[in-house]
Amino acid sequence: MTVLSLLSEAIFGKKLPDSTREVSLAGALTSGFYEVSQAMNTTAGDVQNNLDLIASAATSILRMERVVILLKERGEEELAVRAVAGIPRGRQFEKYRQEVHDNVFGQIMASGEGMIVSEARLGPERRLLRLMRRLDVKGFLAAPIRGPSGIVGVLAAASPLDRRELYETDLKLLSVMANFAGVAIENANLVGRLHRKAKKLTAIFQISRALNEESDPAVLFQLIIDHATDLMGAPSGTMILIDRRSGVLRIEAERGLGPEVKEEILLRIGEGITGWVAKEGKPALVRDVREDSRYVEANPKVRSELAVPVKWGAEVVGVLNLDHYSPDAFAEEDLDLLTAFANVAAVALKNAKVLDGGGKGGKEQP
Repeated sequence: MTVLSLLSEAIFGKKLPDSTREVSLAGALTSGFYEVSQAMNTTAGDVQNNLDLIASAATSILRMERVVILLKERGEEELAVRAVAGIPRGRQFEKYRQEVHDNVFGQIMASGEGMIVSEARLGPERRLLRLMRRLDVKGFLAAPIRGPSGIVGVLAAASPLDRRELYETDLKLLSVMANFAGVAIENANLVGRLHRKAKKLTAIFQISRALNEESDPAVLFQLIIDHATDLMGAPSGTMILIDRRSGVLRIEAERGLGPEVKEEILLRIGEGITGWVAKEGKPALVRDVREDSRYVEANPKVRSELAVPVKWGAEVVGVLNLDHYSPDAFAEEDLDLLTAFANVAAVALKNAKVLDGGGKGGKEQP
């Protein structure tokens, strides 16, 4: 079977059209797939437009009354509608939203398998047919949208315009469109991450000049933690220096924890996540502090933590520690950026002579 025959079967049913109809079909498919190809050249700012394009093209290619793209949202159980094309039936969907999620979308997200619901497919799916009838849907297709980390959403199509029965070839075509959506979303996420990283690197460069103009240690410590939390979007954090003579980590400045934390939290090298960073000289990205045995609680709201060593030469002289109230709030790219910021902070501390002897920060490095 040729590709064109496969597409013909998906759109018109088992009986293939005549040659004139095939030419018309090929033109429609070419136009639809061209629309989708535009979504592959995505930027972070137009991902919504790209999802709209894919939904619109899917209605044309599959000749369905309506198509919807639903995606996972952080912290939400149900999928969120991100794009809709075709004949709107919003009220009916909202009325049975939970039931649709439990019996259709949730099942697809869990299994990773597409689904066809039609009169020709009775058996154990009768309950789904009853649900589709309440939604005034004449045949239904749904396929998972996949990203690098797993399934991120569902592409669903309802009611063939010609009232034909739906077959596996229809589901294959919808799955192709779902793959396009997954690529478009990942491209947008990648561009977005690169854009945010570029902005933060620019900010670090600008901050470095401000830090190096400050010679008062107390003011400098506070500037470092204020800029670090702002840069990473963290609600709280600490700037810590290592007192080598006592083996204690001393909080020199804090944000979002309260000034009393300076006296209440006195960790030793190797103790807690910050103590581990101070001892090992390696950064730590903790996605959920409740699952990390090293964590010492300073704020019960904290769920994730990011800590990097502040180094002068090969020696660890301090730790820059950030907290967040949501789990999995920091990414690997945040770790790289905070490490770069810690290097800038070390230069500023050295220029302000904070690292010269005195026990804090250890010996001066050449």
